[in-house]
Amino acid sequence: MMRSLKLRKGSYRTVPGKYYGSPKEVWGFRTDPDRRAPRKIAEDFLKENHKLFKLEKNLDTLHFRKTIRSLGAHHVIFQQRWRKLWIHRAYVTVHLGNEGSVYMAKNRAMPKKLLDKSKDVRFCVDVSAARVRAIKAIRDEERSLPKRRTERRRRMEKRLFPLKKKILPAYRFRFYLKNPREERIIYIKASDREPRLLQDYDNLAHLDAPARVFDPNPVATLGDHRLLVTAGKKKHPKLPPPDAYRDVTLTGLRKPGYLQGPYVKINWRVKRNKNEFCFKSNQRGFKDVMAYYHIDTVVRYLEELGFRVRALFRKPLEVNAYGSPKDNSWYSSGLWLLTFGYGGVDDAEDGEMILHEFGHALQDAICPDFGQSREAAAMGEGFGDYLAASFFAHKKVAEYRTSLMSWDAIASDKHNPPRVRRVDEDRTYRRFRDRANYEHTNGQIWSATLWDIWETLGREKADTLIIESHFQLDAFTTFDRGARAILDADQNLYGGRYRRRLLHIFRDRRIGPLTRRH
Repeated sequence: MMRSLKLRKGSYRTVPGKYYGSPKEVWGFRTDPDRRAPRKIAEDFLKENHKLFKLEKNLDTLHFRKTIRSLGAHHVIFQQRWRKLWIHRAYVTVHLGNEGSVYMAKNRAMPKKLLDKSKDVRFCVDVSAARVRAIKAIRDEERSLPKRRTERRRRMEKRLFPLKKKILPAYRFRFYLKNPREERIIYIKASDREPRLLQDYDNLAHLDAPARVFDPNPVATLGDHRLLVTAGKKKHPKLPPPDAYRDVTLTGLRKPGYLQGPYVKINWRVKRNKNEFCFKSNQRGFKDVMAYYHIDTVVRYLEELGFRVRALFRKPLEVNAYGSPKDNSWYSSGLWLLTFGYGGVDDAEDGEMILHEFGHALQDAICPDFGQSREAAAMGEGFGDYLAASFFAHKKVAEYRTSLMSWDAIASDKHNPPRVRRVDEDRTYRRFRDRANYEHTNGQIWSATLWDIWETLGREKADTLIIESHFQLDAFTTFDRGARAILDADQNLYGGRYRRRLLHIFRDRRIGPLTRRH
């Protein structure tokens, strides 16, 4: 524990910013508990470390907006204001545990030196011309949509818009539309003679559409894998019967007929004139629907637990359900893209495969570039398996509950029941192989450890602890640090209520050392 709010060099980690020379995240530390109001602690923390964040010492340009309380912490949000105008996206957040210990800060504020260089922030464009340009942006998109009209228009606001190292005067318009209903926020550049579009995004997303999916796969739904393969020595998958499907509702669609929402964006391939997505598994479009439904559903579950996933995702996660003819799927952090293979049984036909790959994206959103060491890579594979197993456990009979991706492995006779992996293997850290290409095998040690926690604490508490723990990990983490992060999450959320049981699990799996004081 630290004795003051001043961060000492080497006592914390940073995520560097791209343009300002200041860190956009500072983490990996924890200050002393403090009983004062979260806002006061946050302000003093920023004043003590103003040089690190490249802020003015008295925080002149920062204005308190609000404090949000989550499950185990308080999150104090400040917005930057300059020359009486709010700066778009220029926020600073300070994160404190419930006991008042600061453990993370995020910084998007523009340094004062850069603000001083941007002396000319005159609004050269007339507001009426800017409004015409904003409306044009909407109409350009409406060409492929049903005719609609503006329902009402909120008043315009003047803002400052950061663009790399510059700051631009801009008008912000908020439009409410119907048929379909949207809330569009549009920024128009106002420093030139001609108004130019800076940003346009939809702040609402609540269109629904009927669809048909496997939930999570035909094996789990029917409860008997033998119904889904041909007889004989060499087995082949059968086309699943109608009972293997489930009718669901897709939520959050931004446009009628397209699989694009606040969390998921499917490639252009799926477009339905009628706003319905009911396919059979052998029809093009089914796998896209599977990916959209299962990712959107698990994100909404995580938000019900209290995690603000929408704030973590910089944009909707893109999915290519027909990305490779090989029997392989992957997540690309640089492209923010999930790619699924269609060798054998198509990977995106199995909801557990989809959630496994989504687990990598979730880890990357919380901890950028997660999995850079062999232990971290194994933890990534293990977490993906755990997330899929936990999320679908209540939809599977006991025989299949810990076996993953049984539909993807339906034609294999290596295991009974068929599976790609399972989450309850009798493995400990002593069987860890420090070799390349062993991340899936080693990952079964970590998934089994997490599954022990699931069986001990139950789904909701286990999921909450395990995901919360990721916020203090780094890309090169280890099993030991992962275990300690879970203990810290227990301390933050539940006051260490489950510490003894967690220590017992880690020791049984030979993950440590874990001393009494940690």
